[in-house]
Amino acid sequence: MQGISSGELVERLVRLLPEVVPHVDDAARRHGLRASQVNHWDQVNTHPGTFLSEVLVYPLFKPQMMSAEPTSEQEDFLARCFEFIEGLEESPGGELVDTAHFTFLENLLESKAVLDRAFRFALPRTRAEILSMLRGWSIPVDPAWEDPARERRDT
Repeated sequence: MQGISSGELVERLVRLLPEVVPHVDDAARRHGLRASQVNHWDQVNTHPGTFLSEVLVYPLFKPQMMSAEPTSEQEDFLARCFEFIEGLEESPGGELVDTAHFTFLENLLESKAVLDRAFRFALPRTRAEILSMLRGWSIPVDPAWEDPARERRDT
């Protein structure tokens, strides 16, 4: 995944995760716009993290991360979410790295089950950031989380 810049955040989000369109439309409507007219997050909110929380994290990402047994469609969606998160982690100049951390990664601390699911989908940069965050907060790290090949063998 190529890094995502602030200016292309909305376009890349909608292209990779079209499931967000109804939520973008809700946010846009409050500002007298349609989803198709929103081309930058600041048209509907004041911060990219607020925008992503409203249109992706709370209505879609978090519920599916906490789902007891995700369907294959939900797994596909989560894989695409983690591809998007990786793009935020690789944003040019690091402009959206904090957004990825505070908007997505901190939500993964809900439970060990959520972390297990996250490590099934996390791409290299995101995986490294989650591990760093866990170690920084003295949260025990499951050895399987550190070895993507081992994680895949165990599932």
